[in-house]
Amino acid sequence: MNWSAPWPAWVAGAAIGMLVVLLACVMGKGFGVSSSYGTLCSLVSGVSFFKKKPFNERWRLWFVAGLPLGGLVSTALAGDLHPKFHIGQFESVFGDDPIVKGATLLAGGFLVGFGARWAGG
Repeated sequence: MNWSAPWPAWVAGAAIGMLVVLLACVMGKGFGVSSSYGTLCSLVSGVSFFKKKPFNERWRLWFVAGLPLGGLVSTALAGDLHPKFHIGQFESVFGDDPIVKGATLLAGGFLVGFGARWAGG
């Protein structure tokens, strides 16, 4: 099996789905990135809202740190570690201006995070 080739979306999605169910069954915990932001806020903020569960669970920070680090390691192992400034079809919609691309990605990330927290994770 070629481990450096991307997995099909249906395989990766099924693997993530099984991991979410396994974590919920075994540990009784949700598996989400948005709670990790609350964990970070609990470390740097004095707000009492962030002192309760699930925000005081430090393992969530390791999970979020592992997302980009895992991508970096897999890219390095595949021999494709170099900066990329073109994101597929993204430029055809938003153009090549790095400020517009950055603002769009930042706004999209904010909306996804806000929606995830609003929906309960």
